Amino acid sequence: MSSGTKVANQEQQARSATRPQRPAPPGPLKPTRARRRPALIALGLALVALSVLASLYLATTLGKTYQVLAVNTDIPRGAAITAGDIVTAELPTGPTSLDAVSADKFDQVVDKIATADLKPGQLLTSTSFTDELAPPSGQSIVGIALTPSQMPTSQLHAGDSVRVVETPATGGEPPVEAPFAIAATVIGVSGDAALGDQTVVDVQVASGNAAALAARAATGRVAIVIDAVGAG
Repeated sequence: MSSGTKVANQEQQARSATRPQRPAPPGPLKPTRARRRPALIALGLALVALSVLASLYLATTLGKTYQVLAVNTDIPRGAAITAGDIVTAELPTGPTSLDAVSADKFDQVVDKIATADLKPGQLLTSTSFTDELAPPSGQSIVGIALTPSQMPTSQLHAGDSVRVVETPATGGEPPVEAPFAIAATVIGVSGDAALGDQTVVDVQVASGNAAALAARAATGRVAIVIDAVGAG
């Protein structure tokens, strides 16, 4: 080997020694086993169970109906409901806001009094009829607007027996004789924001006293006295 060739080989070996070595390629990753999470598994099973139950519920209830009572002719307010005025209708089974009367109460509705004008196709509800429409024969209802000073602080309730007493004019002398008074029964009490501090009390009185009471109530010179609670 010539000296020139020998020198060239030495230079090549020196360059190879200083060249950076390439890292070996990584080997295949070893498969790892997934961790099981009991909570997630239980949740998944619960969701599956709920789906199955919902499907079963829909399958068993869909298409089912129940019978209720409906009106098939015009029934004016205050008229007695006859057997020919009502028929049965079907409603789908399931949650509903309708307060329809069940068809098995047919006999309980006949001869009841309609509380409002009923139209054909209208469903009967528990408020569509009553035993007796207020006020009964010989009685009248009068509304009286009262300030807090014209009524007891005790809360008035429907059924309370009261007297509506005529009072003197503002600043006037109290009457020498017993003031005019009418016995009445409280029917309802209503506070309306439009009336300010006044409360409207509906009272039921004998029809013969209704006009006199209404006239005195219009002057604002009346007060209510409770005689018996819930005695009406």
